[in-house]
Amino acid sequence: MKNLSSRIISAFIALVVLFCAIYFGRENGVYVLIFLVVFRGSFEAARLFFDTTYPKFVKGLFVFLSMVIFSIIAQEAFRSLAGLALIFTFVLITSVGILLHKKFKDPDQILTFIAKYGVGLVYTCLLPATVAWTLQTNNGLEWFLCLLTVVFAGDIGAYIFGVTMGKTKIAPLLSPNKSLQGAIGGLLFSTIAAMVFSLALPNTPFYVFPICGFFGGLFGQIGDFFESTLKRVSGVKDSGSIMPGHGGVLDRLDGVLLSAPLFFVAATYFSL
Repeated sequence: MKNLSSRIISAFIALVVLFCAIYFGRENGVYVLIFLVVFRGSFEAARLFFDTTYPKFVKGLFVFLSMVIFSIIAQEAFRSLAGLALIFTFVLITSVGILLHKKFKDPDQILTFIAKYGVGLVYTCLLPATVAWTLQTNNGLEWFLCLLTVVFAGDIGAYIFGVTMGKTKIAPLLSPNKSLQGAIGGLLFSTIAAMVFSLALPNTPFYVFPICGFFGGLFGQIGDFFESTLKRVSGVKDSGSIMPGHGGVLDRLDGVLLSAPLFFVAATYFSL
């Protein structure tokens, strides 16, 4: 009961902060929130990816690069440079790993360091940047809210179906509490939520919304499993503790991050 109360209070505070950001700042207000998510999320990701066996500079460098890369590629004028920025970052990290090879335990750890940096920066930079890019499209704020609605509706549906009917474990190795019935319920709620949200975007073809709802819900669930995988490998319960009852920002927004590119594409090509 205490955990449920904490979850409700944290969710309420998050909704108030989001409302204030939109009401007073519109797209710019949401961008500030995304920037803060990247800042906090990069700390959490560094904790998940790099344990104490890695050199001390690894985590700090990861957070620094996350902030710098996001600050650049999230700008509309530099959007086209996103791929190039990540390529140069890969070259930089590879160079760091080779030049500082004596600080690592063995060659395998160097390769793991490079691979984790690549995946981690996509997770903490590129995916949040697609949210920022969505805000820059026609009706960008509405598409951003549609993204949140679809993912969080999926969470609610998965919880309701999972608690009432969940019997078949879908991936016990990754997340033992998630069931097939809960996953189906989540997809159903996500799809319905997207179709209802079509009322806020009347100039977009209706068929786009069930597609975004279904696949947005699917990617959201995959994002949840990905985060669970990171936590299992890292041996931690939550990515952080900034949101009591929920954990860290990555715990709460893992589904949003994986679904974001889909909504950016929809907002770019179907928003009239």
